[in-house]
Amino acid sequence: MEKLHWQFCHQSCGEDGSLAVDFFTFSSSIADYLRSASLVISHAGSGSIFETLRLGKPLIVVVNEDLMDNHQSELAEELAERKHLLCARPQTLCQTIEGMVLESFVPYPPGDVTLVSKRINSFLGFPDD
Repeated sequence: MEKLHWQFCHQSCGEDGSLAVDFFTFSSSIADYLRSASLVISHAGSGSIFETLRLGKPLIVVVNEDLMDNHQSELAEELAERKHLLCARPQTLCQTIEGMVLESFVPYPPGDVTLVSKRINSFLGFPDD
């Protein structure tokens, strides 16, 4: 079955040309957009969050309050508390952008799987390397 890829992208600039906004409803890969962005505003999905944080981009996540068992909210709020990103709701997004201080973001440290790998190897009886 062929995978359906669709994309709607829009760019706009302020009258003085200082603001360029790209948005789309779906893209098969957003890596190029993320790399070129100076600020990312995203939904609170874990893939979008961690992909953006790995690139060291300032991030505002907008939580979907309509989800049951809102794990997105839990993740976004925890990372916001650690100052890796800002968390907003649709009704607070403008205020969040206006109050944002880029210097307040704390870089997200890359994960280290060494300890997990050692524990799994130990459990399975493999020698420690």
